[in-house]
Amino acid sequence: MSTDFDQIINRKGTSCAKWDGQGGDYIPMWVADMDFLTAPPILDALENRLSHGVFGYGGRWQDAVLSVVNHYKKTYQVEVDPEWVVYIPSVMPGANLACRTGGGGLIYCTPMYSHIRRLPQEAHTHVTEVPMKEKNLFYEMDFDALENKVTEDTGVFVLCNPHNPVGRVYTREELEQAAAFAGKHDLLVVCDEIHCELVLEGKHTPFFSVNEWAQQNSITLSSAGKIANIPSLPAGFAIIPNPEIRKKFKEQALGLFSTPNVLAVEALDAAYNGSCREWKEELVSYLRENRDYLEKRISRIDGLAAVHNQGTYLTWIDCRKTGLKDPFTFFKEKAKVRFNDGKDYGAVGEGFVRINFGCPRAQLCEALDRVEKALAGKKEKEDFR
Repeated sequence: MSTDFDQIINRKGTSCAKWDGQGGDYIPMWVADMDFLTAPPILDALENRLSHGVFGYGGRWQDAVLSVVNHYKKTYQVEVDPEWVVYIPSVMPGANLACRTGGGGLIYCTPMYSHIRRLPQEAHTHVTEVPMKEKNLFYEMDFDALENKVTEDTGVFVLCNPHNPVGRVYTREELEQAAAFAGKHDLLVVCDEIHCELVLEGKHTPFFSVNEWAQQNSITLSSAGKIANIPSLPAGFAIIPNPEIRKKFKEQALGLFSTPNVLAVEALDAAYNGSCREWKEELVSYLRENRDYLEKRISRIDGLAAVHNQGTYLTWIDCRKTGLKDPFTFFKEKAKVRFNDGKDYGAVGEGFVRINFGCPRAQLCEALDRVEKALAGKKEKEDFR
């Protein structure tokens, strides 16, 4: 299988949130939605199901579950009991229910994916946000700070691995430390692992596989939405080994979810049954090259620095040395490039933007050309004064 990831696909006028829902005519480098065609095996599976012509109740959810189980065994060398796999329409509704299942307040490290930061409102609870440790643009969980901030009312520790937005792929040792912290304070660990197949260096370790405690005190959430670029075909899964926690989770979901969407399940099954393996490898290779290009370009632009990305197709860019008070608005207005605003990821996001490099390289190049030109123009005006 050979895919042309350089192909430019016109997504305008397709009710696409990334291109049509951004409030203006910008190069969209924001929401985590890639500008690539999805894998041919998924398209084939959808076409085959569409040709049947009847869409009554039911679907191949159990077949998809077995594909997920086999995928975890082949990819991560971990055993998953099919009973552990629970349907969710997508990761964030699952995270909402997981937080309700754990009870109590939430604690997590910032910067943090903006929708995770909405979980306290959605789950009707409170939150403690703890800044990550950062040295030379390398980010780590700050366990000393977590120890100082956790309270008796805290019930859930939320992880995101690979991390959005800083692109960390946590090591097994870091995850063991996370499990030890959560175990000490009797916290349920809710781990968003939706980017787990987008590892550009290192190795992903599913949280539930870290040790026996992690297996029995966690809810792991994932889907094919990112790796297969099918977020508008929502079907995800929660891996919940502990039967009591699984029972509570299902009770929280009772009556909320209808029958899984039959087309979404077909796409999910195709994404995990092995037929997309070669396409995924080609995608990750292309993204790695995009990452390398992006980091080299950013290093040559005065005032900007890119956090080295280990996983995801998202890069956290430090704009603080540009002197811009609001880099997001500056790049949107002066460069006509829309990033994500770092402020949405927590207080430590002041002076940062997040860029999505999951796009044809020509698009990435044009966006960075515009950014460089806009900053050069700003500097010329300052020098003139």
